[in-house]
Amino acid sequence: MSKDYKYVLEGYYDAEKKVKAIDLLTDKPYYIEDRPDMKQKVEKTINFNQLLGIYQKGTRNGFEFLNKNNFTPPTPQTTKKQTPMVDKPDDFIISDIKWKYLTHCIEKGKNLMFVGPSGTGKTQIIFKAADKLNRKIFYFNLGSTQDPRSTLIGNTFFKDGTYFEESVFVKAIKTPNSIILMDEISRANPEAWNILMPVLDVNIRALRLDESDLTPTVTVAGGVSFIATANIGFEYTSARVLDRALVDRFSIIEMDILNKEQEMKLLGIKYPNLNSRMNETLCDISTKIRKEYTSDESKITSSLSTRVLLEAADMITNGFTLEEIAELIIYPLYSNDGGIDSERIYIRQLIQKYIQSGDKTDLFTDEDFREVTKL
Repeated sequence: MSKDYKYVLEGYYDAEKKVKAIDLLTDKPYYIEDRPDMKQKVEKTINFNQLLGIYQKGTRNGFEFLNKNNFTPPTPQTTKKQTPMVDKPDDFIISDIKWKYLTHCIEKGKNLMFVGPSGTGKTQIIFKAADKLNRKIFYFNLGSTQDPRSTLIGNTFFKDGTYFEESVFVKAIKTPNSIILMDEISRANPEAWNILMPVLDVNIRALRLDESDLTPTVTVAGGVSFIATANIGFEYTSARVLDRALVDRFSIIEMDILNKEQEMKLLGIKYPNLNSRMNETLCDISTKIRKEYTSDESKITSSLSTRVLLEAADMITNGFTLEEIAELIIYPLYSNDGGIDSERIYIRQLIQKYIQSGDKTDLFTDEDFREVTKL
């Protein structure tokens, strides 16, 4: 280039067919919205496949249309190398992108909320992330908290004078680079939500100890990450509708529901001695229940969680039969209301076909599976 250009603009049309420009010298947008003369020049470069060079001409700018083929962009500045993804746990199944975002939020001290059905491992994966990142984690089950102020702030005592004892939560938020796990936030008392509002606000990040005489304010330490879990869905009758202002303080990750192949892989990892056919049987039952639950005219109001599936696998490896497992941990999950049309009868009929198939010397045959899949 013969001149020392201040800007070299490349024009383009955005999704709304508006004329836009980017400065190739800095790789940043060049704003022309309020300048009709510049829009006209940039649009000309689009139509003729050119660039627009802007240079200093006395006290004003000079303009020159450039051939794209004759323009050599500047050598890009050295950029920071992308941080490699933290190794995922070997005994948990989560997508790469969600694991990467979880660890990113922890390392950046951000607020994150895991949502999804009960029993999908929302709480467990946070503990595993804390372990991988070597972070101290403080656990608070907000769903079982009866006295939010005592749990989150502390108590005032009157014995030989008045003194204030701060809560474990206060100690936690004063611990740099820690993880504050707020489990079952969707079941928390609304008073707890009100207390947490300023703590979670990125512009405040402080808790006022209004139980204390001098009402001091505790500032959240650097690097602290607040991670919450919430059960979302109409079947969770104890869960409250989360306050929109509270939800807006979090980034959201939806917990994956595993498919049959993923469930079989997980059971194989957790219980390597589990018979492969029983592994497939358990996961096939889970898949059929999940398929019915998500159908438009479902006969049942809940699915079978991964947590229950893992418990069933553990029982199998400890000598329980499929029939015993169903009686102990599956049937009680479904209502008896409705007689022969009840959810429990439907689940019994589904599982009974697998139990009957299991009475044969060879636990399952291809014919058995064909009969079962007719359900």
